[in-house]
Amino acid sequence: MKHFFSFTSLALMLICLSSFNYGQTTAYLKVADHGSFKKIEKISNGGYITVGNDSAYNFQIIKYDAGFTPVWKTTFTDATISPVAPQIIEGNDGSFYFMTGSDENTGSTFIVKLSSTGSIVWQKKYYLSSGSLLSQSLSKASGSNNGFIFGGGQCTLTNFLIKCDADGNIEWQYQYIYPLSTGVAVCWSIIPDGNNYIVSSGYNINSLLTMKISSTGTVLAHTAYTYTGMYILPTRIVKLKQTGGYAIVGNYNSTNDNKTEFVAILDQNLSLLTFNEITVTYTQFTLSDIVAVNNGRNVAVVGSIYDNSAFTTATLLLSNGGNIIWKKRSAGNTGGITNVSFEGITLNENSIVIGGYGYNDGSVIAILDTNGNGLCNDVAFSATNVHRTLSLQSSTIAPAASSAAVATVSYTFNNAASYNKYIYCGSLSSIETHDDNVFELNVFPNPAKDIIHIECSSNTNSREQHLNIYNLQGQLVYSKDLLNHERVIEIETSGFADGIHLIRISNDSGLSESAKILISH
Repeated sequence: MKHFFSFTSLALMLICLSSFNYGQTTAYLKVADHGSFKKIEKISNGGYITVGNDSAYNFQIIKYDAGFTPVWKTTFTDATISPVAPQIIEGNDGSFYFMTGSDENTGSTFIVKLSSTGSIVWQKKYYLSSGSLLSQSLSKASGSNNGFIFGGGQCTLTNFLIKCDADGNIEWQYQYIYPLSTGVAVCWSIIPDGNNYIVSSGYNINSLLTMKISSTGTVLAHTAYTYTGMYILPTRIVKLKQTGGYAIVGNYNSTNDNKTEFVAILDQNLSLLTFNEITVTYTQFTLSDIVAVNNGRNVAVVGSIYDNSAFTTATLLLSNGGNIIWKKRSAGNTGGITNVSFEGITLNENSIVIGGYGYNDGSVIAILDTNGNGLCNDVAFSATNVHRTLSLQSSTIAPAASSAAVATVSYTFNNAASYNKYIYCGSLSSIETHDDNVFELNVFPNPAKDIIHIECSSNTNSREQHLNIYNLQGQLVYSKDLLNHERVIEIETSGFADGIHLIRISNDSGLSESAKILISH
């Protein structure tokens, strides 16, 4: 039987589904009397994973359900662990990788693998025989690989990436040397993009170096920009699905007393579209994290403002053209508690979920809607946004050998963590109700020749999910029922005609996501 429908009808149907799917949710809550969140990530089967500190500065990893009630928790108490750039990510197989520093070997990288139920699978340190190896960035592996990749840079090993398998064994490692570099270069952020990786780096103190790296470590593309105005530190990069491009947030100060941060928007070829100086009038300004919102049409960034004697939160929404849509600042809960800071951000449907801490409140979470509502105690937020022009450089990257080694360790930990949820304002009912209806769809390569990889990251609780592929005439040319755990589907295209095809994932609740792909044999 042939199936026919128009692409126009599908677009209208998706708009109707979106209006049902994206509930407006706001809440501001405390989940512990002390400690802090450094990172918060939405996970594929619902709920969240966080990493932060308790009151004794021990690292805590906590998995929460959709209503922010702990499912499991792990606290590392070993004195050997050092507080360096804590990261937490979900792997392609549903496990988790946690990364921070270790004091062993004059400074090394400590990585733990945890199962989806919180059991520790292994603990390992990555080190150099001479010199330190401290890392800043961590990502799940690209494609369907169940391993991970991490990177960083210091004097002994500059601008490095290390790819490991699911057991923590090193598969490959390189330094990426840029000839114009005048000092240590650091891989500050890594994200998977299809079968490749996108890396946010730099080559000196006022530069922006962005690289596309293959699954085996080969440099596929790069761009390098410089601007002599201020110090540039590109701390976090995200992909913008709508344009195929990328957004980077980072620290961008020193000459004006730490009052300026930046957001850069790049196209899919890594070319810089806009570089935005966001400047405040307060004593100090920091942006810590970024997330793509509204399918990549916008980006939300979070951080903190220090003004004379108190910290307040800072949250901004920008268009993918770099313009500020709204900005929100908060002094904490409705009781007037000050000294609060935001550190990590993730997305639930169209709600922005933020983790941070209050100096008097402990670990806090804010859930904002697309208009920035959700903070209990808004205060005035004065900020300017100036678009700057950076100079494009034209040198090449030279991959070089790296010499990191790996060894098993056994640092002490326990399964205790503080928890005392209190909602200051708003409600969690909407986010819990709508939490089971989200698809994230990524199709690569595009254009495709012989094989299509379809990456479907879904936190839906639906038992039935379906994959359909239609040609430009609306005829069904491929269909498959999916299992909930299937994340990457590989399809041979030898039986498909050349031309544009529409890929659609749907579930038994009637929700769907789609993407177009060009097939050219």
